[in-house]
Amino acid sequence: MFVSKSLLEQGKSVLPVCLFLMGFQVIVLGQEVKQYKELLLGLLLAVVGLALFTFGLLNGLMPMGERIGLRLPSILPLSSVLFIAAILGVAVTLAEPALGVVKTAGSLIQPQHAPNLHALLHSRQDLLVLAVAAGVGLSSSLGMLRIRRSWSLKWIVIVLVLLTISLSMYVYYRTSKHDVIGLAWDLGAVTTGPVTVPLVIALGLGVATAGNNPSPLTGFGVVTFASLIPVITVLLLALSLPSNILEELEASTNSPSFPSLQKGANEPSSSSSSSSLWYDQTPYAEIIAGVTLELTPGSSVIFKASAALLAAQIGIIVFNVGLTQGLSKLGTMVGGVMPSAFTSMEEIKGSPIWGRELGTFIAVLFAWVLGFGATLAEPALFTLAVTVDRLSRGKITQRQVVLSVALGVGTGTALGLLKIVIGFPLLPLLLVGYTLAVILTTMAGEILICVAWDSAGVTTGPVTVPLVISLGLGLGRALNAADGFGILSLASVCPIISVLAVGIIKGDGQADRRHGDVEARGEYELSRTDAEEAGDDD
Repeated sequence: MFVSKSLLEQGKSVLPVCLFLMGFQVIVLGQEVKQYKELLLGLLLAVVGLALFTFGLLNGLMPMGERIGLRLPSILPLSSVLFIAAILGVAVTLAEPALGVVKTAGSLIQPQHAPNLHALLHSRQDLLVLAVAAGVGLSSSLGMLRIRRSWSLKWIVIVLVLLTISLSMYVYYRTSKHDVIGLAWDLGAVTTGPVTVPLVIALGLGVATAGNNPSPLTGFGVVTFASLIPVITVLLLALSLPSNILEELEASTNSPSFPSLQKGANEPSSSSSSSSLWYDQTPYAEIIAGVTLELTPGSSVIFKASAALLAAQIGIIVFNVGLTQGLSKLGTMVGGVMPSAFTSMEEIKGSPIWGRELGTFIAVLFAWVLGFGATLAEPALFTLAVTVDRLSRGKITQRQVVLSVALGVGTGTALGLLKIVIGFPLLPLLLVGYTLAVILTTMAGEILICVAWDSAGVTTGPVTVPLVISLGLGLGRALNAADGFGILSLASVCPIISVLAVGIIKGDGQADRRHGDVEARGEYELSRTDAEEAGDDD
């Protein structure tokens, strides 16, 4: 029963978005969808994989994480708990499906346009993964420390944002490593995926329950930290790259000159074409290098938990195959032909199809609808909205959360696509966005802050991330842009702004600061009791 319900739920989140992409390519751009049978098979595998993984997550991984978090504080000192949380954060990051898409996207980056970015996605790929994992590990530890110390999320977020923006400005304006800004900020969104977030939050809930006065807001914050701290670690890694990185890349090849420098922007380098397309490499990169690092069931684990863990393992493998053969391939295909709507492309007759101005407007509108619709299809968003509605006692309604988040993601996706089309730098947009987010944060109450900042991570789900990344990279390559990163980062900051703004305008932002958490705690305990009774009935 659960599996069939999960299949239906995942199908609703995957298929409408993919059909919208195919329809845009066929109807608006007039281009046929090549290898559609393989694409449909890949999408079906993605749905089945997500359903199996969700079953394993809810019945095995999350209960295990919560039990570990519940027992650890009673048998280990705080320093050991923080260390274990960091190790868990590092381990689960290596299994994130979308991280594999980014790791293997280097063949779409031209070294003469973005040498530092190319180096991170090629020769320094392992260091890049470790930097991201270290960032998530630190985020997990900081989240556990916040839970144990009952710190407010507001000032931690403000300090992290100021630190991240300051480091980004230094890298962009004072060094030659500015081409990694988009990758660093997008990786912050990639890390808040279907593997990392539930496990880390489950561990946090266990640690919170072990405390004397658990709060319903303790589950929030870790997602926010995991979307900011990896940006810092990746930028620090970029600063360690040598200044003559392009010469180093040329010297590392066997040919007299670097092959990619002699090719057009739309031609893959010999290194990439000699092996396989980047999305065909992902199943190996993920299944072999990532998923095998997950916890495996031991002899002491009961049968139900063992079956759930096995389902999660099989599910993530099947989903990775579906991701690379369906979601990522579809996104790259649509992104590669999208410029024909507003600019001339030799391989597409009659381009530009709609003219420069109208074609650009159509492309931006397409991005907005894609972001808005994909967000509405994310099951995690509705879970968050229901939770917030109950915790705030209706002051922040479910409809308000869903629509404000979807509006923000749609706007951010459209801005990100427009940035690639016109070649506008990413950092000024991030600077304006996060400055506005910080200002609104100082005006909001704790519940609204928790919801707004964590909503950015909820929206970057297993369907949205690979589609948006591959769409941006395909578009950037077709337009001969330095890179196609940045869409995810803008799609993360805009919902923060929209949720905060809507909450403050409706008068929910300043909900009783002294008693709001106490009231929410009462509702939280009620919801816990309801959940336990429901579990007993099952």
